[in-house]
Amino acid sequence: MTGERKWPHLEADGVEWEVRVVPGSDGMEASQEPGQEVIEFVCLDGSRRVRQVAVPAGAIREMDEVALRTAYRKARPIGGDHYGRPGKRPVDAP
Repeated sequence: MTGERKWPHLEADGVEWEVRVVPGSDGMEASQEPGQEVIEFVCLDGSRRVRQVAVPAGAIREMDEVALRTAYRKARPIGGDHYGRPGKRPVDAP
């Protein structure tokens, strides 16, 4: 990839993940605490499902690799349960 990356990347579980903030997740959802946003880990080769976790708003700007790795371990795949078993995917999931 040429130039500067827009979002941080993380190597975990043998694949590379891009870490993004979910648009509109800045405390707008009923399941979130105010002042939090959802970040998602997107597998760049598409072999794994997207994982999401709530973090304090703006935290992604301050996260180093250790903090990203910690958030990754807390994140859960969307469309399944916390054990990673498949389930019903949300209608707005890509």
